[in-house]
Amino acid sequence: MPKHIPRIYCDDLTIETIELPRDHLFHIISVLKLRVDDNVIVFNEASGEWLCTIKTIKKNTVIVEKSRILRKFQGTKRVWLAFCPVKPDNNRVIVEKCTELGVTDFIPIMSEYTNHRINHTKLKLIARSAAEQCERLDIPTIWPSIDFDEFIRKLSEDITWISAIERNNTTSVIDIYTQRDYGFIVGPEGGFSEKEKNELMRRTTSCTLSPNILRSETAAIACIAVFNALSSNSIKFGSV
Repeated sequence: MPKHIPRIYCDDLTIETIELPRDHLFHIISVLKLRVDDNVIVFNEASGEWLCTIKTIKKNTVIVEKSRILRKFQGTKRVWLAFCPVKPDNNRVIVEKCTELGVTDFIPIMSEYTNHRINHTKLKLIARSAAEQCERLDIPTIWPSIDFDEFIRKLSEDITWISAIERNNTTSVIDIYTQRDYGFIVGPEGGFSEKEKNELMRRTTSCTLSPNILRSETAAIACIAVFNALSSNSIKFGSV
């Protein structure tokens, strides 16, 4: 399949003709300069990935028709990332790169030293765009922000939670690899408070990623990358 064919996430692929999302129109018409009879790829988790042909191009509408299915979604391991919001550009890096690495659920947690808020709508668009670019078929969930104390109280026992606490005589992340669904917890600029560290060490498996102090976005990416390297099942896509 030619690499230049754009991939576009669409909510509903159950019908034969599909109106593409309007926020893609400028890129399709003015940047890529696609025309009638050109191809695009549309996808979602429920219906898989489809090769489509452009049938109609108007100022505010592009209609495509499904041609053939390319892949079906075959499921993926749930990978959670609970992170404390940092600066907007760094939040973008966390969501974009960790989407590429297979994170399925992002949970913004508000810790004692968290000084930033997030724009959920913007992060959802970033996650969608990253999924389109990296050729995954599902879009990660961006959960509502939650206070640290409430997050700790609600930790699911079905998930192996791993908290990144540097220079605390904790286990290397490589030594705690698990085949279960897992989640990482990454702190804000300045790290977790002593009270929060104690709670994390009591309620989660704490780990160290490096002898150095890592930025929040670096820690998040490193956690997921290490587990991906240890697992052959981080993302499972099949062909039709």
